[in-house]
Parts: sequence; C-alpha cells; structure tokens
Amino acid sequence: MAALFALSVLTLGTVAAGLGDICRHGDKSEGGCLVDGWGCKGKEVKLESYELEVDRWDSATQSNVRSGSMQSYAIGGAQDTWQMYLHGPMLRPGERTDANSIPPVYVSGTWVNTVYRFENFSKPIKGQPLTATQKVVGHALAPSTTWPVEEAGTGKLKGLLVAEGQPWWLNRLPLPQEIDKGGVEYLPVDEEEKCSMLFPTQGFHRLFGQVVNTVDCHKGTNVCFFTVWKFYDDQKPIWGNVSEKIAPDCLYYCVADQLDGRPNCVQNGVVVDENGVQICHKDGRGAVHGMTIGQTDKSDPNQFDIFLVFTGGATFTGGHSSMQKVRVHVQGGTSSKAEAKKMQVMKTEAYAEDLFRLMPHKVGPDQDAGGDHAWVDETGKWVWISTFRESAAGVHMVDYDTGRLVYSVKGIDKFLPNQYAYSAGIHGVGTLGKKGSWLAVATSACHDVKACAPIPWNFPIPKNLWAAGVFFLLDLGSMEAVSSEDTAILHV
Repeated sequence: MAALFALSVLTLGTVAAGLGDICRHGDKSEGGCLVDGWGCKGKEVKLESYELEVDRWDSATQSNVRSGSMQSYAIGGAQDTWQMYLHGPMLRPGERTDANSIPPVYVSGTWVNTVYRFENFSKPIKGQPLTATQKVVGHALAPSTTWPVEEAGTGKLKGLLVAEGQPWWLNRLPLPQEIDKGGVEYLPVDEEEKCSMLFPTQGFHRLFGQVVNTVDCHKGTNVCFFTVWKFYDDQKPIWGNVSEKIAPDCLYYCVADQLDGRPNCVQNGVVVDENGVQICHKDGRGAVHGMTIGQTDKSDPNQFDIFLVFTGGATFTGGHSSMQKVRVHVQGGTSSKAEAKKMQVMKTEAYAEDLFRLMPHKVGPDQDAGGDHAWVDETGKWVWISTFRESAAGVHMVDYDTGRLVYSVKGIDKFLPNQYAYSAGIHGVGTLGKKGSWLAVATSACHDVKACAPIPWNFPIPKNLWAAGVFFLLDLGSMEAVSSEDTAILHV
C-alpha cells in the first residue's frame, strides 16, 4: 500500500512539474493593481466597530482576571473575496502618512489564491466603523504569509516573498490553474517582471513543492526561515510513516544573495538545533507552524532570537502546541559573499508555558491552546501570540524575556454568529497603550468546528453552511488601565 501511494504521488508530481504557475500581479478584470497598490482604484469597504474583552493572567491563582476591553474593527469575507480562508496579515508602517494613522495592510486569501491590500483607512472613532480601500494586488498558490522585499535606503517596496501551501495539490476545481504543493515565491512590484520560485529548488521537493506556512527574514544577515507545515501534522491516521518519509514537516533556512531585490537562496537546508538534531515533526509535539524573528543582539549583529510555534493535530480542542525561544548565530554575517555564511543554533529554551501548558488545562485535561503565529512589538519587551483552539481562542501578550503570560484578548471567534473564527496570523506596529499602535489579526472560519473543512460558497452548498474568515484591526492604544498593575504594564 505504501509503495502504491508513493507511486501515485510520484506520478502526480511529474504532472505537477509542468502544469501552471498562478503567481502574478492583479488581473485587469480586478483593476490591474500592482503589488504596491498602484495602478487601480480599488473599492471602498467598511470595517465594523467591535469591542473585545481583555483578561490579565494571575500567576498566583493560574487563572484569568477580567481587566478591561479593547476597541477593534472587523470585516468578514464575501463570495467575491476570500470567503472562509484568510491568513497572514502584514503591515507597512513606513508607508503611513503620520504616526497615528493606520498603515496599509496586506492579507492573504488562501482559498482564492489572492493577495489583498487595505489602505486609506479613515480616522478611527470609537463605536463607529472604519472605511478603507480594498485592492487585489496579486495572486499566488494558496498564499499564507508574506514578507516585504524593500529597496535599500528608501524602504520602497520591491516585491513580496509569499509562503504558499496547498496540501490538496489542486488549487481550485474544476479547472486547476496549477498543481503543486507550494513553496516560497517572489511576487515583484514591477509589472514587467515575473514571479520566481525561491524555495524549494532542489531534488525531490522541487518536483512536488512543499506546503509552506510562514516566511520571515533577518535583514542584517540575509537569512530567511520557512516553516513547512501541514494542517494534519501529527493527526493520526492521516499523518503516519508515509507522510513522515515522503513529506516531513520541518523548519528550513535560506541564505539569500540579497534581500533588497529579487532574492535567490545560495544556501539552504533544514535547521538543526544545538545538539545537531533537525527541527522537524515529532510525535506529540507536531512541527513548526508559525515563527518570527526576535531581537538582534546589541553587541553582535550576527546573533538574534527566533520564536518557534509548534503545533500538531487537526482538531479545535485536543492536540498539542508549544513554543521555543531560539538563539541563532550567523558566522560571516557581514560578508558580501552569502555562500560564506554559516547559520548555527546556539541555544533553545521552552517559552510561553503559562499560555501553552497552564491556561488550556484550566478548561480540561485534554485541551490545547493551538499555537498559531507570533509578533514582537516595537519595544522588544512584549511578544504577541495567536492561538486557534477553543480553550484559548484569541491573541495573547507575553513578556519577551521570560515568556510570562500578561494579557489575553478574547472575542475574535464570536464576531459573526453561528460560526467559529479562528486566528490564522498576526502582525502589528507599536506597542500596547501607545496611540497609533495596531495589531492585525487574520482569521479563517468554520460553520461547525466538529467538521471544519473547506466549504466553498457555491451551489449546491446551502448558504447556512457558509463561514466567513474575518480580518480584524485591534487598536492597541485603546486599552485603559483598570488597576495599578495595569497602569504599570501600560506605561509607555
């Protein structure tokens, strides 16, 4: 049976190698937008005002204490937009008009193979909706997260690195434009340029592609990281020995020749820890789902932190997730020759254990938080983490150094009635308590978490089974202190 499966996959991969690449700029029928938003008018949309609950973690009682509220704004997917699957927001603070305005935001419509850009946000007024301009700026195969390639010195956007992940192989039926599992692709701004594949480019995986969830890069050393992760990682019996051998879920690194223009990997491979063990799927732990670059060492620009979010299991209750804080050293990081660099993990430590080990167990012994993505705020003091399982649904702020849980923001799963919106990526600007600070949260959605599968908004699927992924903007500056402890935390 395993041999037959492998032969079928090989055959499909051979076909896939020659069938299509949907990566491109916005289509003329959609307005003809370029990746940076130029070339089209877009359409005005409205984000509804929505108040979220904020809880503070009490370490003495190991429980949440109601601490206040936070203003947010939200818009759900529609039949002609992203429908049920939205992922990976990315803000562009360098493009905003002033320090308090909302910067442009990119989000990924995974099901519809589309990259959106929101811009021209109105001034936020509590209790009133926001208006914004929504544009289709590009297409890629099942996009998840993006990373901005910027011109050196000016910060002008040159293109996006897009993490693509299509575990189903066929991107859309009945007429697929591309058969592949994905990778990391460069989507350029210049309308005369075409996309190019950054990863994978070698051997077996070049033929088949790999399901990539997250891309993030460290500009100082030209090192990027790609998380290869499938939603059924460690979910028996879907995940088994065949999956482990043919398509393992691992954390990869790429030494790029440049990150201020079209990049290429001159060196890449699976990241290994300080003991020489590859950072890949393990039973009972899953694999790296989301990751983010942390602080760079002030005394050595070739050393920096990365945060890894491990997740396994495909359900919305049980499973397993955790985080690690990892110190990385890039030898030869200041050399102009990218191929001379060597990336090495120096230290690994468990992280955010309040969130992943203690909070879910308050709900039940078999519960899990469901680790998603992470973002380090501008102060470097706080890390925001999104979680998708029911026991800890929402976004959470932890201490950068210790991983101690401080706040949980709840309610994103309940914005639309009769469905469950679960976090699928975060990114932000600023810090908690500071005016002009925002956290963007993308969510995907299920009508019923007990049977959460892609349900297209088409006949003969009845409308009462449709679910809409929701895009949220959380106003981090809107939280008001309700106790002396909150005042100390919010002091900026």
